[in-house]
Amino acid sequence: MSENAAMISEERGLRVTASVFGRTLLVVAGALPFFYLAAAAEVGWMEGLADDGTGPVIGTALTWSVLLALFLGAMLYRFRGAKVAAATGWGLSLLPAAGLFALLYTYMYLG
Repeated sequence: MSENAAMISEERGLRVTASVFGRTLLVVAGALPFFYLAAAAEVGWMEGLADDGTGPVIGTALTWSVLLALFLGAMLYRFRGAKVAAATGWGLSLLPAAGLFALLYTYMYLG
């Protein structure tokens, strides 16, 4: 039995997308301890980012946006044959990441 080459390629693309999505969510989850450390330490440059006490959230978002961009480059290099699938998985993981940072912002603003 021979399988259709397009189906094999599509299945590989879905696996790459899911793999990059999961790995990127692990990187995003690493922002939580960083956020709590930054909020507890009251780092000067982070406190200066906002007047309403949400500086640690903004500082965490700025720091992790750079790390996520570097992670995207690593995933595009790792999956050279499926760059579109890797970029799709990375982009889809930004939705829960945005929700996480909105939750942290609300926590700092209201808490």
